[in-house]
Amino acid sequence: MKKSFLFIAFLLMMSGNAMADLRLESGSLKALKNAGEYAYVEIDWSKAKVVEFDRHGKVEKDLGTIDAYNKSQGSDWVKDWPEVKRFVVNCTAWEKRPGRATFNKENKKGVLITVNPQIWKAYQNSKDEDEREDLQDHCIWVNPSKAKYKMVLTVNEVDMGSGTASAFGMGVSSGGAIINGKIRLIEIATGKQLASVIVDQCKGFGNYSQRTRLMDVVTGEIFGDLPDLIK
Repeated sequence: MKKSFLFIAFLLMMSGNAMADLRLESGSLKALKNAGEYAYVEIDWSKAKVVEFDRHGKVEKDLGTIDAYNKSQGSDWVKDWPEVKRFVVNCTAWEKRPGRATFNKENKKGVLITVNPQIWKAYQNSKDEDEREDLQDHCIWVNPSKAKYKMVLTVNEVDMGSGTASAFGMGVSSGGAIINGKIRLIEIATGKQLASVIVDQCKGFGNYSQRTRLMDVVTGEIFGDLPDLIK
């Protein structure tokens, strides 16, 4: 009995997506089966509230808008936020990531996510060749003008997680960021919405770095699990 209990506890500890929940609200994702086609991701943080969830997924604290939250954390948080957002959306175009799912790894026989137009433009004009080469080595680097679809993740609530909890917690998801929101799959040429997916209590792995926590929940738990809904 003791061994069984310990084994179950171990599985729970190691499960990074135990809270992850993506549900198809409307439409179909079958267009994402089409090999040789591309999509890109946009993330809308503009209406997001920063909250702290309790262990039951209920809002325990409402910390206001992201701008208000960043200001409360100090000038470095305000200054770093544009880079955090850029990093998170960049990583949705990763081909693979050791030990974690990515959309492009899980959907490699269908539509692939390339970098979005803002990122493409920024790096075409960037003088930082090392960073551009690093992106090209790890991401699908196809001109987003060739993309047939875009996936817009609207973040409604975000628990930023905790670096301290990540360091001292018992499991890989301790201190991980949590996101509630919605993904819309849109055909770019027509503007037609093909599908809507509810993002409910998706929790990523913990990490000391805020940007890494946000990257993990978006890349590993939300878009990494999205191919499971493609029918």
